[in-house]
Amino acid sequence: MSLKPKSWKRVHAVREAQVKLAIGAAAAAQRNEATLQNNAERLKRLRDSAFDAGHCQDGAALHAQLELAQRLIRADGEIAVALGRARQQLAQAERQRTAAYIDRETTSKLLGRAIAAADETAERKAARLPLKRKYPKEAEE
Repeated sequence: MSLKPKSWKRVHAVREAQVKLAIGAAAAAQRNEATLQNNAERLKRLRDSAFDAGHCQDGAALHAQLELAQRLIRADGEIAVALGRARQQLAQAERQRTAAYIDRETTSKLLGRAIAAADETAERKAARLPLKRKYPKEAEE
């Protein structure tokens, strides 16, 4: 299969675009994972402070605080699941980014070889062509 120079550039541009998209997806997944981690830490601090029942004056306040603590525990479980999913997505994005880098490098090497082969072929064809000889115009006497 022979590729034309425009095709080489197009293939290389596609690989570059794939790398950029993979980098963007990995960065987004990383930001998502960091945000969820931060939210989990904030939720843990809030939950720890909710279990301190020292400032409850009556049963209604204690009941409200217990309800809040239960909701925080449920939210902690949900955020842990979301954080696990985010980490899986980050790992997948990192694998895709690595694959995109490998594809780009492979494509660059193959295109370099194709260009070298095309140049060599062009040189061989040029060498086979007869040389044009310039004959001086015969001077009229």
